[in-house]
Amino acid sequence: MNKIAYFECPTGIAGDMCLGALVHAGVPLDYIAQKLQLLGISAEYQLRAQLVHRNTQQATKVYVDLISDLPKKTQNPELDPAETESPTFDRRYHHHHGGEHSHEHSHEHSHEHSHSHAETDTEISHAHHRHLPEIEQIIVSANLPKRVETWSLAVFRKLAEAEGAVHGISPDEVHFHEVGAADALVDIVGTCLGLDWLDVEEFYFSTMPTGGGTVKAAHGRLAVPTPAVMKLWEMHQVPVYSNGIDRELCTPTGTAIACTLAESFGPPPPMQIHTIGLGAGSRNLSIPNILRLWIGERGFVGAVPPCPPPIESENSPLPITNSQLPITHYQLPITNSQLPITNSQETICVLETQIDDLIPQRSP
Repeated sequence: MNKIAYFECPTGIAGDMCLGALVHAGVPLDYIAQKLQLLGISAEYQLRAQLVHRNTQQATKVYVDLISDLPKKTQNPELDPAETESPTFDRRYHHHHGGEHSHEHSHEHSHEHSHSHAETDTEISHAHHRHLPEIEQIIVSANLPKRVETWSLAVFRKLAEAEGAVHGISPDEVHFHEVGAADALVDIVGTCLGLDWLDVEEFYFSTMPTGGGTVKAAHGRLAVPTPAVMKLWEMHQVPVYSNGIDRELCTPTGTAIACTLAESFGPPPPMQIHTIGLGAGSRNLSIPNILRLWIGERGFVGAVPPCPPPIESENSPLPITNSQLPITHYQLPITNSQLPITNSQETICVLETQIDDLIPQRSP
């Protein structure tokens, strides 16, 4: 049977949430970190993961902390306690140019906005601004597993097409801002590495919440959903709804992952669930800010259990079968050739009984 993944996104999708769900589902963080070193950008970031709580539910939060000339992040009093609690586990992968950096990146994306929904007045500018051809060259030169390379290239190309459509330029001309920096490469390639490690063959996604409000961007404030996200939804006819949360819920990076990999959007397909991975967003919301990743096999493993045999006693009358009943104009025999052919089997139980000393007019 095909191994499939279903991304349930009640509070949206972002690249770091995908990574957290994959690590929670069993993908070793050290495997992702080691493979990401092949990109040749390991001096630009730190990768770490820890267990946090979102509305009392435990989930895995993955952080991509950039090491660059960014100012130190000031303490944000609005951050929820889960961001500062003692971690159950905390794995870090440090790649330094030199001096120690205490900056904690809040996972900014293409418009300098993040799934954490935090906003600051500090103008953020990454050291590396890359265009699509440069990003593609980094991925192709990394000698990644074939599926990882194919998926990663497709996700970045999809994102560039959406950004290009928004700005009226070709995908190759798109200036990716933060999306071209190390965090987006880690998000996208890391997610593809995790899915490949799990040997997933098909991907399905839930309907997406729109979010609301505005978010600070490189070109000013933008309405949520942001233009790139709206364009991706339009390109793929993604079903969306409002869950009443006026925050940015779906980032361009996360939306590009979904639109590139999805077989379809909607309810989960018939599947046998093996593992659930929980990836945390950066804030506590009115509902648990968790992406739930279902990993399993398509269809149902094993046969449908048959109906239990009837309980018989010595005094039980013999049942009357359909073959013993007279055929009237109210009842016509149906052969197997007349039954509709479907793609699934259905088990039907027939309950029969025999009634003595009762005239037909009084039978129920």
